[in-house]
Amino acid sequence: MRDTRRTLLAGLGALGLALTAVFTAGPAGAAPDNRDFGQILTMPAAPPASALPAGAAAEPPTAWPKPNKILHVGARESITCESGNLCTATYDPTQGDYVVYYFYYCDTYTLSNWSGTGSYRNAQTGGATARFYGQTGGLVTSVPAGGSSNSYNWGPIWSIKNC
Repeated sequence: MRDTRRTLLAGLGALGLALTAVFTAGPAGAAPDNRDFGQILTMPAAPPASALPAGAAAEPPTAWPKPNKILHVGARESITCESGNLCTATYDPTQGDYVVYYFYYCDTYTLSNWSGTGSYRNAQTGGATARFYGQTGGLVTSVPAGGSSNSYNWGPIWSIKNC
């Protein structure tokens, strides 16, 4: 009898604790969501055919050293630039779409065959400023964390330092 009473009291106590937890806890969505999933980067319209290199002269755009991630997307499409990256997009005349580079590792990247209009988004953390340099190594522009452009002329840019 004594063990039955003890078991019953323990069960009622556990039930009371469970009910207290249910009624005092707020809804799961009530807490602010501080996670940074990245930012949206949108491609410009495709360039007119007259602005593209002719036939065999067309070369794909490249960056060296190789960026962390590279993907191709169509004109006017959007992608997520994951937190921690400087994302850039330039038109690839050999594929007929935009090539997106995710610059994650701190480095100076040399660009080849980047021309025309593209876009960028600086989703780096810690306030990292990206710097774009011209042919002679002079600074063309600086892009603070959070900065972006959906219509940027890559013609004068020969290298990028993402941090």
